Amino acid sequence: MSKYTDLAIELIELMGGKKNIKAAWHCVTRLRFNVVDTKKIQLDDIKKIKGVMGAQFSGEQFQVIIGNEVDDAFEAVQEQLGDIASLETDESAEKSSKGIVSRLMDFISGTFTPALPAIIGAGLLKGIVSLIEAFNWMPTEGAAFNILQMISDSAFYFLPFLLAVSAARKLKTSEYLAMSVAGVLLYPTMVEGFNALSAGESVQELNLFGILPVPYLNYSTSVIPILLAVWFLSHVYQWVKKWMPKSVTLMFSPVLTLLIVVPVTLIVLGPIGTYIGTALSGVILWLFENVGILAGAILGGAWPLLVMTGMHWAIMPMGLQIYAAQGYDSFMTPAMMAATFGMTGATFAVLFKTKDESMKQISLSAGISALLGITEPAMYGVTLKLKKPFIGAMTGGAIAGALLNVFSVKSFGMGIPGLIVLPGYVDPNNGMNFPMAIIGSVIAFVFAFAVTWIIGFEDETTDEAEKVESSANAAKTSGEQIKIASPVNGQFVAVENLSDETFAQQIMGQTTAIQPSSNEIVAPFDAEVTLVAETNHAIGLRSSDGIELLIHLGIDTVELKGQGFKPQVKQGDQVTQGDLLMEMDIAAIKEAGYDPVVLSIVTNTADYLDVISTATEADIVVGDNIAAAIN
Repeated sequence: MSKYTDLAIELIELMGGKKNIKAAWHCVTRLRFNVVDTKKIQLDDIKKIKGVMGAQFSGEQFQVIIGNEVDDAFEAVQEQLGDIASLETDESAEKSSKGIVSRLMDFISGTFTPALPAIIGAGLLKGIVSLIEAFNWMPTEGAAFNILQMISDSAFYFLPFLLAVSAARKLKTSEYLAMSVAGVLLYPTMVEGFNALSAGESVQELNLFGILPVPYLNYSTSVIPILLAVWFLSHVYQWVKKWMPKSVTLMFSPVLTLLIVVPVTLIVLGPIGTYIGTALSGVILWLFENVGILAGAILGGAWPLLVMTGMHWAIMPMGLQIYAAQGYDSFMTPAMMAATFGMTGATFAVLFKTKDESMKQISLSAGISALLGITEPAMYGVTLKLKKPFIGAMTGGAIAGALLNVFSVKSFGMGIPGLIVLPGYVDPNNGMNFPMAIIGSVIAFVFAFAVTWIIGFEDETTDEAEKVESSANAAKTSGEQIKIASPVNGQFVAVENLSDETFAQQIMGQTTAIQPSSNEIVAPFDAEVTLVAETNHAIGLRSSDGIELLIHLGIDTVELKGQGFKPQVKQGDQVTQGDLLMEMDIAAIKEAGYDPVVLSIVTNTADYLDVISTATEADIVVGDNIAAAIN
């Protein structure tokens, strides 16, 4: 079992269950979800999950920040979700409620994030190839060097194939038809025709029906044409399948779809996408050439804000378009690098200035991660949390962004900016490009560090912590107590002795553990049933006093998939104290190798001055007070 299994289970429950999740994917640090009803997302509780660095909405997309181990977390989420495609609901209502910009950002994000591993890997290798070429580490005419070039170029040259697959998955249409369209765009006839025209040679014209000309265009490394094509494909394919007889749809729906989509793409969508991409990249290049200092400063300083809102995906296609046109990127990647080292500098300033040992540990690990290019742990776990260091990070990024643009620093590899991609700035034709990239990175780090150190930040000192503890102790004796009764007969268990670290550390909220001696689980107070887990191993209640209680039956018992549990209530039911909620077969659970310990977890502990344990006896019977929430 993955160490992220409990995180995935709890996360899905707090997102409203599997039925509320329409799609799930991830980028380098975040789990990303499309959900049916955003109101079911318990954002504050999700932020408290152990292993979660932060959570937020970006448009209609829900994002959970995990950090460097997001791959493992996503695998655990996938195991719990199973086939999420079966959870799709009617999208027409959803789309009508979304703005065009929100839908566009969601589409671009969902298309590019699955392709990032290939793009990043190839980009990093491009930097290594540049180093080999600049320092003559191997013969550039040899087979080994040629193979390295092939590997580093493949993801970019065949980018339409990568985007075709991820766009088709996002739009829930046929991946293979999408790749077939991409194959036409990169067919030798198109490639050779474009190359011949570029060389000033004559080439046979392509005409459909003798009247509709098909222009020879360079679609390798292109972005917008294939996105438009797959979007068109998704609508055409769905339309064809609606009226095509079921007996012949497998044979004729794909062929009819391709006969419609490919000509429209070659004659209309492909040229339009190419011209749009060329125009957008031209505008950006003009801005950086004519107002470079301002543009570099804005992009370098505001990049963390773009990442927070998801707007960085809006310029990702333009960055790739420029990279495809020039063979290098002189605006987006350098600005990202400036922002990255700015975030790193601010985080290390916190590391050396804070007196909080816990924050020191977080800053150290997050700073090292940021140094390697993964900034989300530093941003969400340190600089944003302390607020003022975030200003320092943006300041360093803005200053370095302006400097890098003034000196026209170029990146020859598209990848996550950090120490490991600095070789991508080696330019065989400009010996100062690489040194200036290093100088810009150092300046971003130093200025962010200095600004953060000077303006400081609020740090919880030992005295303040003692004051908080003192006020909490006073509340225990003088505040109003809302009592919570035991839902089962059994033996009191010290929480810290539980085998599961998430429960032992009470990450989800104040927890009371009872080793049950009876099979009946009853309501500890008058309440509404807010949750009955699909695997029946947990029940959620909300009392009339506002207490949100999760009764978790056993550890890892979700793996039993409901065996050994018989729910007696359903979500939405009103229950009174003592009503039967669940019958659990303790003997069967133990025989299956699981601990049947019953956990009463106050999931909204943060809403109260304190939630304390009031269990005083080892032997507990139903109705005994085991905890109290203090207003």
